[in-house]
Amino acid sequence: MRFRTIEMDIVLPTVIQPAAVPGWGDAPWGALTQLPDDPESLETLRYSDAGYVDENHVPYPPYVTQALDLTRSLTLSADALGGSFSIGILTLANPDGVLDGLLQTRVNDHLPVRIREGTRLWDGARQIWTDPVSSNLSPVFSGLGKNWQPGLNSVSITLLDATYWLDGTMPVSIYGGTGRLDGDSNVSGRNIPRLRGRVCNISPVLIDSANYVYQLSDGPVSITALYEGGFGGGIAFGGTVTDLYAVSPAPGTYTVLSSSAGTWIRLGTKPVYGITVDAVGRFRSGASPENVLDVLRQLLIEDLVLPATYIDAAWPAFSDLAPYWGGWYWDGSDSVTGRQAVTTLLSGLGISLVPTRTGTLRPIRLRDPAEAGAPLLTLTTDLISAISPVALDSSLDPPTWRWRTGWQHVFTVQTSGSGLHPQAASDRQSLIAESDRGAVWFDTAIKASWRVPGDPALITTALANQADAQAIANWHGAVWGRCRHLWAVDVPQSAALAVDLGDPVLLQAPVPGAKTAVPGVVISEHVSSSSTTTTLTILV
Repeated sequence: MRFRTIEMDIVLPTVIQPAAVPGWGDAPWGALTQLPDDPESLETLRYSDAGYVDENHVPYPPYVTQALDLTRSLTLSADALGGSFSIGILTLANPDGVLDGLLQTRVNDHLPVRIREGTRLWDGARQIWTDPVSSNLSPVFSGLGKNWQPGLNSVSITLLDATYWLDGTMPVSIYGGTGRLDGDSNVSGRNIPRLRGRVCNISPVLIDSANYVYQLSDGPVSITALYEGGFGGGIAFGGTVTDLYAVSPAPGTYTVLSSSAGTWIRLGTKPVYGITVDAVGRFRSGASPENVLDVLRQLLIEDLVLPATYIDAAWPAFSDLAPYWGGWYWDGSDSVTGRQAVTTLLSGLGISLVPTRTGTLRPIRLRDPAEAGAPLLTLTTDLISAISPVALDSSLDPPTWRWRTGWQHVFTVQTSGSGLHPQAASDRQSLIAESDRGAVWFDTAIKASWRVPGDPALITTALANQADAQAIANWHGAVWGRCRHLWAVDVPQSAALAVDLGDPVLLQAPVPGAKTAVPGVVISEHVSSSSTTTTLTILV
């Protein structure tokens, strides 16, 4: 007999005592109170859908009428964040208004909610069902709840997973327009640029047009090369300084001020053509991850201010999941949300950032089913109660015959004409004339076998090296350069908890291509409180 438990943290807000109390024999009239302020207090509500008492005799009353409706999935699109997250609503019964006092005095907005699942055990000797200990309950969901939504005889709470942190705009500083490093009136109100990792041909922001001062980032930056109109030999490096305005640079040179507060350059001569740089940006803390996934992890913690507790333990600071150098530059012209930043850095890598059942964020890479490893679950007719096909995205079915992965993204495209210095080298002109270079995987046999095979457009990535881009293109070819199928399989919820997204399984069912056991990968799961089964989507 299966059941679910709900634990919700709620807060009783701070109660402020009056500033003074009248005196009636115990204190002078108007004396300050000696009673301390009541601090904010945290409480935990415990409910269940079928009743539960833990090993410490703590009851979980059966007030839950709808536990959750959860969908988690990996991305199958080459350039997306991955997956849709539909968490649904938690509903509690409120018979005779027993919860009214909580609704009026407690706050639950954006506080933790934990849902776990367990199985009662039959005690044959006593002929009764017994509750398992709480440590044997399996996590189903961990996240946050939004504010109470009272009904006639119930109360609902909308649930949020850890990805809600990505909906907000990335915090940035803004130019005040008061002059010098605060920018002149031309940039007043504009976001300060941000550079993380390795980038190519970015245009720094001109913040002081009278003194030819440009800002590259809000943190430390190492400048690889500076160009004027694509020419790298015209303006020489004049050294680093601690005060950009103390001494003007010599004509034809530039000086650099770089610290945890930001990086600026000052030119000694007014440029004729546009100024661009190749550079490597670090975080304000001094952290300098090089791999794209490591840059993303630090960006979540430091730039998006994601609490470190939401980073899954399986995501170390230096991960070998995607050992590819790269980075990105946000020039401050637009606001950037966390989702946009994550999508930009993960684009084309085949990696999804998904919420785990324990409430953390973890990157998961889609793997070729044949090379995903030993299966963690075998899905046969003994477990499967229903199976149905799921349509693949039109970009993946029919199979793709060619994959083009971009690398060394050029942030400022400069084509031949008046914008280029006449001495700009031909190889530099060729580089900056296109926004991306492409690493290509192709299979002419697929093109010959299908009338209209898939041929996705070049994917812009944050990758810096050609070899890394070629490895990604080859990976796409191995996974999608053949006919794939998706199957939605309904299995008991207890069986579904044995696997997670990205895990390898074996599928054997009376459907085409799977009548004998074939390797597969779990792409998504759907759990509903109204059903005793979980729907797993399997890629084979």
